[in-house]
Amino acid sequence: MGRPQDLSLRTITVKVAADEEFRKSNLWNIQIKRLISGCSQKLEKFGLKFKIEDSVRWPSDNYRNSMFELMNDLRKKIPHGRCDIVVGFSSQIQKYTHHDSMGIGAYLNGYILIRKLQNESQMRSILVHEFCHLLGAADLNEPGSIMNKKNPGNRFDKFTTQLILLNRERNFNPHVFPLPSSKLDEAISLYNKRKLEAGEESNINLLLAVFYLEKENYEAMMKENRQALRIQPQLLQAHNLLGIAYRRTGQLDKAIQEYKKVLRLQPNFPEVHYNLGIALMKKGKLDEAVKAYSKAVKLHPRYAQAHSNLGHVYLQKNQADLAIKKCRKALRIYPRLAEALSTLGAAFILKNDYGEAEKFSRKALEIDPQLSGAHNNLGSVYLHRKMIERAIKEYKKALQIRPEYVQAHYNLGRAYLYKGSLDHAIHEFKDCVRRKPRYFQAYNNLAAVFLKKGRTEEALKMSQKALKINPAYPDGYVNLAHAYLRKGKIEKAEKNCQKAVSLDENLPEAYNLWGVIKEKRAQPEEAEEKFLKSIQLNPQFLEPHLNLASLYFKQRLFSQAITQYKKVIEIDPGFARAYNNLAVSLFYENKYTLSWEYMKKAEELGYPVHPGFKKELQKKIKKEDVRVPS
Repeated sequence: MGRPQDLSLRTITVKVAADEEFRKSNLWNIQIKRLISGCSQKLEKFGLKFKIEDSVRWPSDNYRNSMFELMNDLRKKIPHGRCDIVVGFSSQIQKYTHHDSMGIGAYLNGYILIRKLQNESQMRSILVHEFCHLLGAADLNEPGSIMNKKNPGNRFDKFTTQLILLNRERNFNPHVFPLPSSKLDEAISLYNKRKLEAGEESNINLLLAVFYLEKENYEAMMKENRQALRIQPQLLQAHNLLGIAYRRTGQLDKAIQEYKKVLRLQPNFPEVHYNLGIALMKKGKLDEAVKAYSKAVKLHPRYAQAHSNLGHVYLQKNQADLAIKKCRKALRIYPRLAEALSTLGAAFILKNDYGEAEKFSRKALEIDPQLSGAHNNLGSVYLHRKMIERAIKEYKKALQIRPEYVQAHYNLGRAYLYKGSLDHAIHEFKDCVRRKPRYFQAYNNLAAVFLKKGRTEEALKMSQKALKINPAYPDGYVNLAHAYLRKGKIEKAEKNCQKAVSLDENLPEAYNLWGVIKEKRAQPEEAEEKFLKSIQLNPQFLEPHLNLASLYFKQRLFSQAITQYKKVIEIDPGFARAYNNLAVSLFYENKYTLSWEYMKKAEELGYPVHPGFKKELQKKIKKEDVRVPS
């Protein structure tokens, strides 16, 4: 660290907010200027200057009964705007508890609240004390120190001096941690050294917990919170932080218990409602999570992360429009919130708008290249575009960052399924159900893979598992119908197709399979109707075009068959069998030269063209005295 006198001057801009009681004094604005100026003079020795940039009236809530509640009211109503910090002044007369402080400062979000006192000198000392909290300083049991917990003095002790110098260039953006990662260990070292020297000071434990949280050292974080709670059993912030540690180590029920302890004592704590929302979301209690996040944003309307997470819950509920609305709200508050951009990208995937999905996912990764959700989004964009290898690469990136990311495992399984890497697909889907036993979509996709591998009994069991978890899952009935059809149980197959359509009348896969069943029942007109319905719902769905082409060919409707085979080739230019079948159809339409071209293309793609057909086609071309194309 450099010596204080060697430091250049940093100006920290201040927005002051005075409530109606404080403003009853005619000279309230002059008094605030004196107080801020006095604090600035005290801290100039550290190269810091505080400058009032804005002054506003604060309509404080007269029903708040503690400084903590009043601070939440200040945060709700007075935004930072262009200023680094907000300092609130209140003269409310309330029934404060005997241990309620005269001032309060929030390190992470840059707010200070001061109560009016008769002694302006004492008020200035308290204000300096709270400014120091914004610079990483802690409440101490140190007589004469400006950070003395009960009676702030005028002296800057060595420990406080070191913290102020460490934090003098701190970031005041409330959406970003105050210190860069390069300074976290130095801060932790200072707090731990103080612990060894001074003994029990709960504020030191709390600050250590906050820094261990940023470093994702949850074991150390839990230890500090428990020590803080031994000193002060009702320390709300310690219960909240302990809840975060439990949540991040997968102990969701314990986390929820800690959050509820806080909310019983302080129901208007927005961060705790937010944290409760995360825990409930992880437990799959989506409606309860919506309530928790909604309460957080009601208490703190500019809580960008809460708006973003609310959008994420709506995404999980498949309510894309609401997800987009909440994420856009979050981004109006803080445009560089990468998680909101990523969720926005996922919501557009749900709406099949892959252009917008890619745009927002790439924006998210520009801000945070390690955002697993955005990589997962890009994988789905590539999968939709049939760029399978690039999709697999993005899903693997997501899993390198977050190995427990179930959705990325599921999507990687889908990509392997499309690629034809069936054993890899089975591995990923099994990983999904191991991590999330009620993941019915993964069971259903296991059924699809087993159908492709000819393992009909396993496909049947997986479909039944999916439907046991979610009896209203139409895709599950489609795969169950496939399995029954493979077993020759046509009536059961058709019954399950009907069930799928009753649950989702816009499911092209169900109509396609139903068409196959109708054809097996020797009902060609009904089969044609089902295939056409499937194509109407999804013109790019290859299977019904292929099935319809085959149906027309069997009926010797070669012209219609040709149209459908051409559509198959348009959808999948590498589909060799379609070229062969198109060549045969053209042969029966007496278009021999064109038939030969498509037959050769089938051979180039590796299709084993029947030698008899090739020989007969050559004869027809020679008979017409046309040179056989090479």
